[in-house]
Amino acid sequence: MIITRIELYKGNRYKIFGEDGYLFSLYKKELTQFNIEEGLFLDDSVVSRIYDEVIFKRSKERALYLLDRQPYSSASLRRKLVSSGTPECIADRVVDFLKEYHYLDDEEYVALFVDSNSHRKSKRQMVSDLLAKGIDKQLIDSFFDEYDTFDCLERECFLHKFNKYTKGKDINDIRIKQKVFRYFYGKGFSVELINEALEHNR
Repeated sequence: MIITRIELYKGNRYKIFGEDGYLFSLYKKELTQFNIEEGLFLDDSVVSRIYDEVIFKRSKERALYLLDRQPYSSASLRRKLVSSGTPECIADRVVDFLKEYHYLDDEEYVALFVDSNSHRKSKRQMVSDLLAKGIDKQLIDSFFDEYDTFDCLERECFLHKFNKYTKGKDINDIRIKQKVFRYFYGKGFSVELINEALEHNR
């Protein structure tokens, strides 16, 4: 493989490109260690060695550091690694490694996410957020199907927000009533919940 381009990335890190595009990023001392220069041929065995001995190890340490600070879904951690210069093939390996040793668990992530957000978000909002984090729809649906008490928690969350939002408002005024409805519907709460509260507070 021919090294086609080397460009400064961050600090003393450099991005290395081959004929097929981006390969990896290395520190200056590592460029010297592996004799990497623009225009030179890099044997596939050397590329594999760099991936195994340098990039995978560094990316794994980076992932563990990130997970120590906050929980991540598998997909969001992978995106985070790739955005910081980890080649996609190595990001996949790191995620697989972390799953194997139970550092990453999307089912556990969903449970933690819902537990942390059920007092302030509707189910629809949380489902949308979880999908954006790359969680499989089937896994999300399965979790809520087994979460027997969630409907009660969502109702409590809604009523708390509803009472706070409508305090001092005349919801018999059709314009205010419509505004209240639009607000909570936009937050993902069901038509049934909203109408029930509006009727109860007439």
